[in-house]
Amino acid sequence: MPLSSSWRITLLSTAAALAVSFTSQNAQADIPDENYRPALDHLLTKVMPPKLDDFHDATGDLTKSITDFCASPDADDLKDVQEDFHNAMDIWQEIQPWRMGPLVAKGRDQHIEYWPDKHGTAARQFRKLLFSKPASYTDPVQLAEASAALQGFPALEEVLFDDSNIDHLTKGDEDGVFLCQYGTAIATNLQTITGELRDEWPEFAEAMATAGPDSMDYPTAKFAATDLYRALHEGLLIISTQKLGRPLGENEKDAKASRAESEVSKRSLRNVAHNLTGLLAIYDGKWGDVGTEGAGLASLIDSSLLDRSFRLNWQTVTDAVLERPESIDTLLAQSDGYQSLVDLKSQIDFLITLVENDIGGTTQLGGGFNALDGD
Repeated sequence: MPLSSSWRITLLSTAAALAVSFTSQNAQADIPDENYRPALDHLLTKVMPPKLDDFHDATGDLTKSITDFCASPDADDLKDVQEDFHNAMDIWQEIQPWRMGPLVAKGRDQHIEYWPDKHGTAARQFRKLLFSKPASYTDPVQLAEASAALQGFPALEEVLFDDSNIDHLTKGDEDGVFLCQYGTAIATNLQTITGELRDEWPEFAEAMATAGPDSMDYPTAKFAATDLYRALHEGLLIISTQKLGRPLGENEKDAKASRAESEVSKRSLRNVAHNLTGLLAIYDGKWGDVGTEGAGLASLIDSSLLDRSFRLNWQTVTDAVLERPESIDTLLAQSDGYQSLVDLKSQIDFLITLVENDIGGTTQLGGGFNALDGD
C-alpha cells in the first residue's frame, strides 16, 4: 500500500526539521545537568504515580468482578469480567514501556505479563495445569512463587477468552470451578503486585529526581534522564521487532497472528495503541488528564519546528494504528492485511529513527546504543 499524501507531507515536514536539528546540534553546548531535573521530577513524581494508582484500582476491579462471577457463573457476567480485563490491560500497556525501577525489580514485568513466549512455555504449562488441577494454583500466595508463565495477564487471558475455557466457566463444571479459582488467584496476585509497584515507586522516583554526586545509582541528572530516553527508544524497538515483527515473520507465507501479543483476546494492535500513549507521555509530559504538556523530554528540545514535526509524525502513526483492527489476526485476514502490517512497522521504524537522531541528539541523551542488547 503506497504512502498516503498526508504521510508524505509529514516526511517533508520532518526533513525540514532535521536540517534545523543538525544545525542546532553542531552549535549546541553541553546541556547543564540541572536542566534535566525538571523533566525528571515531573515525569517520575507527578505523572507516573497517578497511573500506578489507576493500575492498582483496575486490578482490584478485575479481582472483584471475577470473584462475583465465580460465585454465580453467568455468560453476561463473564462479559463484565472480560471488560475489566481489558481495562486493566489498557493501563498496563501504557505503563509497560517504562521499564525501570520497581517495574522490573524482582521480575515484576514478567510476572505481570510473560511475553514474548517464544517457545510456547505458557501453553504447555497451562495444559498440564488444567489436567492435574493442583490446589496450590488457586492460592494467590502460592501462585506468586510459581512459574511466571502461569501468572499474570496472558494466563488470565487464556482462562477468560479461550473458547473451550469459556464453555467450562459458564457451565460451572469441574474444569470451570478450577478455572474460576485459578483465575481469581491470578487477579488477586496482580492486585498485590500493582500495590507493591504503587508503594515502591515514590522512593525510586525521589532517588532519580534528586540524582547527584551523593547517589550511588544516579551520579548525575543526565544519567538518570538517560533511563527515560532508553524507555522511549526501547519501547518503540519492542513494538517494531516483537509486537509487529514476530507475527510478520520472514515473509507473507511465514506470517502468524498467533505469535502476536494478546491474540487470544484479540487486542494485539490495541496494545500497540496504548503503548504509544504511554511512550508519548515520556516525551510530552502529559498523559491523559495527568501532567503538563511540554514538561517531559520535550522541555529539552530547543527547536519548536522539530517539536511540532515530531508530534505530527507521532500522531500520524497513532492514527495509522487506530485505523486498523484491534487484532493482527483480523488484519491479516484482509486481502491487503500483510502489506498493511508491513507499512505500520515501517512507520514505527521511522519514529525510531526520529527518536535516535532528533530526540536523542537534541537532548544529548542518545548514545547510539541498541536499547535491546544493552550496549
